[in-house]
Amino acid sequence: MNNSTIQFEFLFGGTFDPVHYGHIGVIEALTQLSPDIPIRLLPCAIPALKSLPQTTFQQRVEMLELGVSNYSSVIIDQREQLRSKPSYTYETLEMLRQDYSNKRFFLVMGMDSLLSLKQWFQWKSLSQICHLVIVNRPGVTISQAEQACKACGFYLEQTFEKVTLYPVGRCFLLKMPEKKQSSTEIRHLIKNKRTLDSMLPQSVIEYIRNNHLYESE
Repeated sequence: MNNSTIQFEFLFGGTFDPVHYGHIGVIEALTQLSPDIPIRLLPCAIPALKSLPQTTFQQRVEMLELGVSNYSSVIIDQREQLRSKPSYTYETLEMLRQDYSNKRFFLVMGMDSLLSLKQWFQWKSLSQICHLVIVNRPGVTISQAEQACKACGFYLEQTFEKVTLYPVGRCFLLKMPEKKQSSTEIRHLIKNKRTLDSMLPQSVIEYIRNNHLYESE
């Protein structure tokens, strides 16, 4: 394939139940890493390794739309809503590769997800269809990241530009300020009527309140 026709895209999946500043921080870091590369958000309909979301798929999409409204490079892809079985990242990637044969994909995940990657469906095949962008976690060294990437079939590159030279199988460690927010913690705070101002965009907080989300288990 002629390199001039190749396009790149970040893929960032999750339940987003709800979207919070931790997610948005990753989007901001990706935008700074490469402003010209679109970020495709893939809200998960039926998680394979987590409990079911507490809100509907459409509610989570609407919260995402509110939370990322300032980022013109973000695409919210709702294809996983069409599935009646658990969402597998490998299958979604294969679908995207069929739909966009001229694109190379960078699958974005936290270091904790990388460490559990061997639990994923068809994990050994991921290095044959995409690159990884790993978001750092406190205390993780370059050596640890390199070993974790290698164990999953990926080769860690020191620069993102080097990753783009290869079709698949490379990994880049994205260093960004730590965001302590978690969706689990936020749902707990809402149930207990605690403040959320430092954890979520105000538009998402208002949506949650107006729709009485997460007020009970």
